[in-house]
Parts: sequence; C-alpha cells; structure tokens
Amino acid sequence: MSTEKNNKVLIIGLDGGTFNLLQPWMDEGKLPNLKMIQEQGVSGELESTIPPITTPAWSSFMTGTNPGKHGVFYFMGRDKTTGREVPVNSRMRSGATIWRLLSENGKKVLVLNCPCTYPPEEVNGVMISCFLTPGGKRDFIYPKELVDEIESKFGEYPLYLKTMIFSANLSEKNVRRFLDELKSELRYKFEVAHYLLDRVPADLLMIHVWGTDRIQHELWNIFDESHPQYNRRLGEKFKDEVINYFSLVDQEIGRLWERFGKEHPVVVISDHGFGPVQKCIDLNCFLLKEGFIRIKDNPISQLKYLLWRKGFTYAFLFKALFRGILKLGISPPTKPPMEGINDIRSGKKDLLLASNDVDWTRTRAYSKFGIGSIQINLKGREKDGAVSPGEEYEQVRRAIVESLKRLKDPETGKEIEGEIFLKEEIYHGEHMDDAPDIVYLAKGTYLAGAFLGFTSNQPVAVTNVWLGNHRKNGIFLARGDGFEKGKRIEGAKIIDIAPTVLYLMGEKIPLSMDGKVLDKAFTPEVLKSNPKEFYQPSSESEPKDIPLSREDEDDLVKKLKGLGYL
Repeated sequence: MSTEKNNKVLIIGLDGGTFNLLQPWMDEGKLPNLKMIQEQGVSGELESTIPPITTPAWSSFMTGTNPGKHGVFYFMGRDKTTGREVPVNSRMRSGATIWRLLSENGKKVLVLNCPCTYPPEEVNGVMISCFLTPGGKRDFIYPKELVDEIESKFGEYPLYLKTMIFSANLSEKNVRRFLDELKSELRYKFEVAHYLLDRVPADLLMIHVWGTDRIQHELWNIFDESHPQYNRRLGEKFKDEVINYFSLVDQEIGRLWERFGKEHPVVVISDHGFGPVQKCIDLNCFLLKEGFIRIKDNPISQLKYLLWRKGFTYAFLFKALFRGILKLGISPPTKPPMEGINDIRSGKKDLLLASNDVDWTRTRAYSKFGIGSIQINLKGREKDGAVSPGEEYEQVRRAIVESLKRLKDPETGKEIEGEIFLKEEIYHGEHMDDAPDIVYLAKGTYLAGAFLGFTSNQPVAVTNVWLGNHRKNGIFLARGDGFEKGKRIEGAKIIDIAPTVLYLMGEKIPLSMDGKVLDKAFTPEVLKSNPKEFYQPSSESEPKDIPLSREDEDDLVKKLKGLGYL
C-alpha cells in the first residue's frame, strides 16, 4: 500500500447480505467474484447497529459513528422545532460523511443509492440518492442536471420498487413480477455506474444494492426449505431463480470491479444480516398486557379494547382480507396488504383498537417503531409524559426488563431468549434523548417490534408477513494491495468501515469517529510502513434545517407504510 494517497477504492453495499446464505452459494461456485475476493483477501462478519436497521446502520457506515452521535435511529426522527415524528433525511444526520471528507481533500467520489442520502450532498463528483426520496422530486441526484441526462439514456430512474412488501410471495404471478423487477433495477443501476465512471475519474465508488434486502424479506419461505411456512410449490419453481438473482448481483460486481480496475482495493459490506422469522412479538401488545400501556376510559375506546381482547384485531383483518381471498381464487393484490390496512385506518378514528385509544397520561412505556425499541413515556421529553426522570424512570425500565425476561411463547411454554440493552450500554453522544430507552432483540426465529398498533391480542404469534428479517451479523470482504490473503477476521463493526477506508486511501482519520481501523485486515508490513494519522476536525457537521415540506413528509410516510416500516 502506498503512502502517496492515491489509492482508489470500490465499495459494494449488499443490503441485508449474510454469510448464512452467501457462503454456501460461494462455496458451490455460484458467486465466483465474491469467492475470489474472500480467497484472495479478508472476510468476516460485520456487526451492525443495535437494533440492526437500514437507516442507522448505513448512517454509521458513512460517518464512522454510533447512532447516539449521528442521530438516526430509524426511518423516522423527531423534528427538533415541532416535536413531530417525520421521515429521516440526510440533513437530520450529524457528523461528516466519508465522501464529504474525501471531497474536501480533493478526491473524486461516486456515491450511488446509499440509503439516507436524500437530499444529496454537494460532493466532489456525483451522488444519487435512494428510496427515501419523496415522490415526484427531481433533485435526487447531485449535480441535478444529471437527472435528465441519465433518464434520457436509460429511462426513468428506479428509485422505488413497484412490488411492495407482503405481496410478492402470494402467487406465481407476483413472484415472477417481483424477480423481474429486481433484475431490471439491478441492471439499470449498474449500467448507470458504468456510464458515470466514463465521466468521473472516481477515487471512491460506492454502490448500494437494495434488492438483496427486499428478496429476503419477501421470499425467505420460498428458498428456505427449513422455514415452518416453506411454500413447496413456489419453492420448487423459484428457488433456483432466487439464487440466480444473487448470481446476477455477483456478475455485476465482477463487471464493475473490472471496469474500476482490479488493481484497486474492493470492499464488500452489508448493513445487517438476515434470517428466518417464524413468530412476531408485538411489543405494544406485551406492554398493554403488562400494564405499562393504559387505554382511555371513554366508552368507545373501552368497547374496542373489549373487542380486541375477544380477538377482533388487525391481524384478524389482515388474514381475512389478504390471505382468505386467495383461497377463493381471486387474483392476488397488486397493492401491498399493509397499504390496504393503512387505507382502512386512514380516517380520523381506527376501526379497531389503536394508538389513538391510548391514555398517554397514564401510559408509562410504548414501542414507537422499529425492531425491539421501547420508549419510556418520559415527562419533559414526550408530549404527554407520565414518568418522572430519575428514580421513577429507572424503576419503570427495570420493571420492563424483568417482564421481558419472563416472556414466554404460549405454544411451547418456554421463556423466549433475547438480548436486552439499555440505551447507555449501546449509544453515546448528543442525540441520546432520541434513542430508544430499551432495545430487545429476540433470538432464534422470533422478531420483536412495533407493528400495526395493537396488531394482535397475543404478544407472541405466528407471523404471515415478516418471514425473513434483519440480524446483527452482516458481511465484510476486502481484497487488494495491503490486505491479508485468505484470512478470516472477527470483531469488525460497521462503524469501522469509514476509518478503515480513509486509512486505505492514505487519509487522516477524524478523532470524532467511534470506529477503528481494522488492523487485523492488513498485513503487519503495511501497518508498520503506513502509520495511522488522526486529526481533530475544526467543526462537525450539525443537523441543518429539515428541508422537506409537509407534503413530501406525508409522501414518504405513505411509502414507509407500504414497505411495512411503519
């Protein structure tokens, strides 16, 4: 590795990539480029953020900091001026990104489709934003004049997928349409990458692949024969085509790597891993049954509460509307089932028990959104806070932790194993007030989170939707001058990627980064001849005014609901 600061680096982001799937396919020769990188370089699991969610994880990748510093904990965040929950955007994130640091040092960058990059930064090169761009916006590329240029050559830019979550695995027609769309999106975005490389002599090229995440969310029970809800009919027809999609991803990686220059380092990462889900834990249902959530005393809310206890829930409605119709031979829905449910709930009052029936003045804790996140209804922080800071806050947290430890699966009668984290154990920084107070990550095939309000009246229930979901164990592979060869490393974290890439490119590393250079990935000779250099940034990037209009916020909320994130 040279000290002349001329290393160019290619970063491939495979959203949701996991060795649990990729390694067997690599060993079978179906993913030869990833296998080559592994055999000729270093590899290992990459620990995600806690909880392992797209937006905070990619934000930690690009800043090298934990969510407590960069301030992104989910797809939604708190507007500091109004207190409203709004979709996150790049202006809400604290800390300088790796491409901003490189741009300031004169390096050329191409950043393509990385989540949480809308609005795009004014980089020294090109940045194309992601699926968190509001519908109809034409400013998702910097410089913005490239939008028309790219679309005139390649057609409309596929920022979003039309086949949304919860519907792709309902029929052969839906699976086929979904796979065709993923392949088309993949080809389009890599063709654009090649096109831009002809125009921008990039020192850093980062490209994000979204389809590797969506295909696991949607089709896990089609390619995983061990899943309790394995669909044999669809599995026998489409499993090889699912693997073929990953083979196409591998081919595109090889083609782009060749175009970028195989003499330059390549780094392949994922924001989180993936695994099967058999049962969901509805945290709001759990908190309601444990007495931490209270329902209003008015007759309508109490009637809905009674009906909820009798089984009239949104889980029941989901099954009736979107699973039952298939048995009648009716064509599968093209609209996502979650969006259909949200349409039903779009009025001023929900038909069934929901969050607007909660008596917040007596509620001590709730799950707002996300995987395993629980908020204490704290006075001075929440609009209708009911818990005083200090000892009462700690008492409520301890009580919830103990209740979670006792949580049992009613079908087996056994306690559910899980990891329980207090916020101060996993985060630090200026955004601690926005962090979940407790994070509960259930182990095995359980998924804990906040879903459709009080979706079910059973805290633990078999899921018909999230059949594959996130895990903490992502992937890290790297090959190139200076890296070890054929070495497996342990302990890598997603916050380590930014300082590691800066070191690889001969750049100084900001002391404000939480991540560390992955020394184990480099040869001793490289580490000795290229000592790490650090510096204290003169000023950190603070969150700017949120640029989204109320209309744009509403559009993104609708999209996030359609994806099942809200």
